[in-house]
Amino acid sequence: MSSQKLPILLTALLLRAASGAAQTHALPTPPPPGPDYQQVSVPVPRAVALVVDVTKVLFSRETAAEKLQALIDRRRTRSERRDQSLTIHVPRNKLTRTLGLVE
Repeated sequence: MSSQKLPILLTALLLRAASGAAQTHALPTPPPPGPDYQQVSVPVPRAVALVVDVTKVLFSRETAAEKLQALIDRRRTRSERRDQSLTIHVPRNKLTRTLGLVE
């Protein structure tokens, strides 16, 4: 690679990275499930519920102290309710109707 092409290539890469970073900061919140989705609650073992709670809290946009408190609150409410189930949004289509996942 010639030394003349290197600065041009580096500049182009920096511009592409900057435009990609600008797009990631403006991510919209996901829309609530529409009428073509059904909410299904699935009972799971306690360990799976713990892993789901931890991952939801870790990937949230809260500070570290708020994340710890959010995790404690989530686990406390699950323990009080003794509810170890996950809510999943399943699309209503021919396949999911055939499998009996949605009505």
